[in-house]
Amino acid sequence: MTGCHHRGLPWGWLSPGGNRDLWGATGTYQRVPYDALPPLPERLGVGLAWLRAAPVPPDPLGVIDTDDPPSVAEFGPRLDRLSAEAQQVGLVVPPTLRPFMTDPELHGHVPTCTACYIDLPARLIPLPDGTPGRLLRFLNDQQCCRLWYLHLAPGGGHTVVCALPEWDDDAHGESLEDLVTPRDLVVCAPSLEEFIQRFWLENTLWYAAHTGRKLTEDERAYSMAAKRARRA
Repeated sequence: MTGCHHRGLPWGWLSPGGNRDLWGATGTYQRVPYDALPPLPERLGVGLAWLRAAPVPPDPLGVIDTDDPPSVAEFGPRLDRLSAEAQQVGLVVPPTLRPFMTDPELHGHVPTCTACYIDLPARLIPLPDGTPGRLLRFLNDQQCCRLWYLHLAPGGGHTVVCALPEWDDDAHGESLEDLVTPRDLVVCAPSLEEFIQRFWLENTLWYAAHTGRKLTEDERAYSMAAKRARRA
């Protein structure tokens, strides 16, 4: 799907941690052509139930580590407001987002080798290039060098997009939505569910590579498919 577009946006994947074993390079994130991505393991199936059985990783997704972090309990009411805001403009927040954000037994089983954290905005924002729909931020890099959003599209659908934040030194406000404009948007998954699966798997592979853990059959198949795509 290289060169593929969704409502004017390019497709691609930001592989976390510069996993040399997967994509042959190092760095915080590596851009991977979408059509080079291996298929995800079929055993993960539909939904997020598989996450509850996944091991608790050494560095799990959680809220930002600050003196006054938001509580996961706050995410439920915030999602109610965001869902109502979306509904007013004919958009739908996917139901998968609520359990993932509010249940540590789900997001707490997802590793992050780049210290990402979950978060929710106070409001939806339009896409900077005028593409229809709204953006709902749900995941931040620790240094905010990358931000991940749900692109809520007209008709009730959504994709996951990754963006570079453009900071406005003259902006006023306290939220990221007040301070940054998302730029260079890239569609990295056709659904939140698929994004979580691939993010989990590639981070899990990063930790396996750095600890010397023997790969599972699914992990080995994914890794070998990535290497074949890299050589193609």
